[in-house]
Amino acid sequence: MSRSIRICSYLLLPFIYLVVNVKLASLGESFPITIVTFLPAILFLYIERISVKKLMIALGIGAGLTAFNYIFGQSLDASKYVTSTLLFVYIVLIMAMTWSCRFKTISQRNHRKLLRLFYGVVGIIVMLAAAEMAQIILTGGSSLIEKISKFLIYSNSYVLNFISFGGKRTTALYFEPAFFALALISIWLSIKQFGIKTPKTDGMILLGIVLSGSFSGVMTFILFYLLEWAFQYLNKNAIKKKLPLAIISLSVFLVGLIFAFPYIATRLGDLGTEGSSSYYRIIGPLAMVGHSLTNIDGVVRFGSLYEYVASFGIFNGADVGKTVDNGLYLLIIYFSWLAVLLTIWYMWKVIKMMRTAFGNNENYRVQLWLFTPVSLFFTGSIFSPEYAFLIVCPFILRKALNITNT
Repeated sequence: MSRSIRICSYLLLPFIYLVVNVKLASLGESFPITIVTFLPAILFLYIERISVKKLMIALGIGAGLTAFNYIFGQSLDASKYVTSTLLFVYIVLIMAMTWSCRFKTISQRNHRKLLRLFYGVVGIIVMLAAAEMAQIILTGGSSLIEKISKFLIYSNSYVLNFISFGGKRTTALYFEPAFFALALISIWLSIKQFGIKTPKTDGMILLGIVLSGSFSGVMTFILFYLLEWAFQYLNKNAIKKKLPLAIISLSVFLVGLIFAFPYIATRLGDLGTEGSSSYYRIIGPLAMVGHSLTNIDGVVRFGSLYEYVASFGIFNGADVGKTVDNGLYLLIIYFSWLAVLLTIWYMWKVIKMMRTAFGNNENYRVQLWLFTPVSLFFTGSIFSPEYAFLIVCPFILRKALNITNT
């Protein structure tokens, strides 16, 4: 009986990927409620044991960051402080629970059930994105995106405007292309925790990322693929035994890269174009980041982001932007040098992990840990339960599958 309960509860995870952006209700205009709003409660379905020590350490770090932001941050809109702070605390709680808990083991015979459901989720998402793209190419717009948008946490209006001017982006069941790509990569890493080769699914996920039009998604897939190629083939044993296979796989990848080069070059060129999404995400906010790192009053208190960003007059398309679409920059704006130091510490841990991963990168371990900092470049909505779910789900499965190197 207990085994059936366990597998039924874990089957919820792939399903959540389908509805993670679906709005169930709303508290005011800025706080949508989704299924992952209840993520801490959902986690209790899987928890076997909690390390109180780890939990207290994680919550203590979160409390310290909250206090730092309150003490040193300038307040530009006090009315939003409580809501924004609660969101941050909520995300800290989710991360803390994932790190400190031991999850119930998924039995070997139930792996196939979970994998089939993940494959089904990938198929649904990618086919929907393909239908959206076909509609965009044939009609110059997408009623599918417009209809789905009515059920999501945020409007897809800016994507529809982009499409109306000739752009080609898809969102499937998500509120923006970048989040769509982020969800696909999260699903990909979740599947990789099962330790099997899934070339067809890999291809489907890459197709979905390409259909999304997310430059961050494409570059992340390339990075993770190259890392896995290096870990798998750049060691003495593999070079002796698998050299032809290594050359063939790298050649196939390079051919694909040649076809993708015009797109990559165009998006890189957009970095210098004010108003483009690439400029707004990477280049434009650097002025804010520099101000936060070099001025005593550069830290912004929770809830004051819109006013702070608007004061810099950075254009997002034809309008002055009021959000930060880069999670790393957002952390620096809120926590200044503390964010930089924590990022350096985390990346140092990942680099140390890389050094021992050649020939032994168990179930994409390095890519999984690298996913968290890389994901910051996809979105500025990093203090949302929806983002938190995409980050923690592969880690939950890794623990539940009893993979030793976590």
